[in-house]
Amino acid sequence: MFRTFTRAAICSLMVAACSGDTDTSSSMSDAEHGHPHGGEHSADHGHGHGPSQQMGALERVKPELVAATPDSPAYTQLGPGVEVIDDVAAAARAESSTFTHEGHFAPLLFGSDLRAFTLRLEHGMFLAEHPHPTESMVYTVSGRWVLCSSGNRKVMEAGSVFHFGPDAPTGWEAPFEGGAQVLIVKTLREGEDYAMFCEGMRELALKLEGQYAEGEVFYFEQLEDDHPALAFARAQGASIEAPRREDR
Repeated sequence: MFRTFTRAAICSLMVAACSGDTDTSSSMSDAEHGHPHGGEHSADHGHGHGPSQQMGALERVKPELVAATPDSPAYTQLGPGVEVIDDVAAAARAESSTFTHEGHFAPLLFGSDLRAFTLRLEHGMFLAEHPHPTESMVYTVSGRWVLCSSGNRKVMEAGSVFHFGPDAPTGWEAPFEGGAQVLIVKTLREGEDYAMFCEGMRELALKLEGQYAEGEVFYFEQLEDDHPALAFARAQGASIEAPRREDR
C-alpha cells in the first residue's frame, strides 16, 4: 500500500514543492530511475549545437587548397584533420602516380592511422595470386576486373568492395577492355608519408621490371593457352587480345 521513496526522489519532491511545480510525476520518475534529463548524458553525447559551438565554427580558418607535388596529389584542407580530394580519377593520373607491372599506383590521402591510394590496372594485366603482409579494404572505382582467391574467380565491377586479411593470397586480373581502377585503404606504416610511399613505389617498379625481364608473368599474353584465367575470361566474354607490353 505504501510506496517507498529513495532519498533522491524525496529531494526532488521537496524542490518541486518549493518552486510551485505541481506536476511532480516526471521529477519523481527521473530521480527514482537515475536518468535526469540533460546534464551528464547530454554532455557525454558530444554534439552540442548551442551559440558557443556555432561561434567556434565561424572562427575557423577558411578551407585551403594544398597544391600537388611530385609525390602527392592536390587536395583541400577543409578544416583541422579533414582533407578532401574531389576527383579520384584525376588524382590517380597525377605526377605522383607510378607505373609498375602490377599497375599504376597513386597516393590519395594519408591520415594518422590510415592511408588511401589507387591502383589502375591496364587491360591485359595479370597478377598471379600472391600474399600481402597487411590487410586491405579494396573498392572498385571504375571498370571491371577479376579477383582470384584459392583458384576461385569473381568479376569485380564498379561499386563492389572486398577485404583481404594479412598474408591472404589474392590474384588480380584485367581481361576486360578499358582496365579498371580500385581504391585501397590500409593502415599507415610508422613514419610513412607521401615521399616515403612514392619512393617505395619507385623501388617496386624497378624490382618488378627485373622480374619481368627474367620471364615473370605479368600479362595475359604471357600465359599458356590452357591457363584457367584465360578460360574464365573467355567465358565472361572478355577481349584478351591486349596490346603487347612493347606497344603500350
